[in-house]
Amino acid sequence: MTERSRPAWAARLQTEREDRRWSKAELGRRLRAETGSHRALESLTSQIRAWERGDHFPRDYVDTLAAVFGLDPDDLFPPSERPLWGPAGAADAGITPDDEERLVMAARHPARLDTAVVEGLSATLANQRRIEDMIGSGAVIGPATAHMRLTLRLLKEARGPVADRLTATASEASQFAGWLHTAIGAHDAASPLYDQALRLGMQAGDPDLTATALSMHGHLAWVTGDIASMATLSRAAAEQATATGTRTVAIQQGGRALAILGDRQGALRAIGHAEEALSSAGGGDPDSLYFYGPAMLTMQRGLILAYLADTPAEHTAAADVITAGIEALPPTVRDSEWVAWYRVQAAIERAAGGQVEQSVSALRVALGIVSATGGGKTRATIAQTYRSMAARWPDHSAVVELGEALR
Repeated sequence: MTERSRPAWAARLQTEREDRRWSKAELGRRLRAETGSHRALESLTSQIRAWERGDHFPRDYVDTLAAVFGLDPDDLFPPSERPLWGPAGAADAGITPDDEERLVMAARHPARLDTAVVEGLSATLANQRRIEDMIGSGAVIGPATAHMRLTLRLLKEARGPVADRLTATASEASQFAGWLHTAIGAHDAASPLYDQALRLGMQAGDPDLTATALSMHGHLAWVTGDIASMATLSRAAAEQATATGTRTVAIQQGGRALAILGDRQGALRAIGHAEEALSSAGGGDPDSLYFYGPAMLTMQRGLILAYLADTPAEHTAAADVITAGIEALPPTVRDSEWVAWYRVQAAIERAAGGQVEQSVSALRVALGIVSATGGGKTRATIAQTYRSMAARWPDHSAVVELGEALR
């Protein structure tokens, strides 16, 4: 690792140690004294050397290092510089310091790749997905892309059953990276990532990974306005999928395409088929669908009704369905950046139904979420909705207050 590529926190850690004229062993002794640990000094010194090189972040020693140096943890390791490889609470997703060290060693020595390393990579990916719910896509995209590249690099050296499992993980990592790029509006970068996820899913011989990649390609087509491709890709995904959630996602997405294309009966039949598929509860879905269930499908039914709505009453009914789905989500997901987008869609429908106060209330909640996560695309949609409402109700106090909140 060159000095230019070494993380700023690693250089700062070395500077703080050298400014005190401490050797690495002296810092190790002080860390042991601070924690009361009986860890071998040689092992801890080696760990300090790796931290200062920037090999991996000292997740479990942030507060201890700051205390030893007499600094605030956020001054020594600013939150903006902290990687999301294994943040606080990562142990709940299966990442321990030993796992982290094993992954780092595998990156340096791919020949050491084993089942435990693959499991560690899968656990890291699962953790990053759930972190995105809390802090948004933009904050996760760097670490997730680095994780994907590491997985692909290790895959080149993998052989036998380990290679098969790692291929599946690489497909999921590529799909997640594609989703993150889509979420921040980097559509040109997302498409080849979904292509890569599709290829790796086929190599892994996993029809649900293949279906997921096709479905996400369909989602990208929806975002970019290519509705005919959205319908075709969703149908192909539904035909490939064997797991309940994977198939349900593809069916409802195809129904949404039909609604946009004006096929009312086809769209309603599709969402009915999706609900039947989900109720079969066959299981076997990839971890990427951890959030999917009846609540999410209810929100998507609401979107289809929104596309089909012609009257104020129908717009209001669509908003009610979307909102009911949101309220049924687990609290850990309900206030995520991507759910904020659904809140905005419900607000748009309420405005179309003439419910000004309720619309503004939903927009204010969504604005609070994206202000914390940095969701630029959703914030832009909120601003656009405000402008439409201001043109229609320029003197309404709730609309005026929303405009002030957006400044």
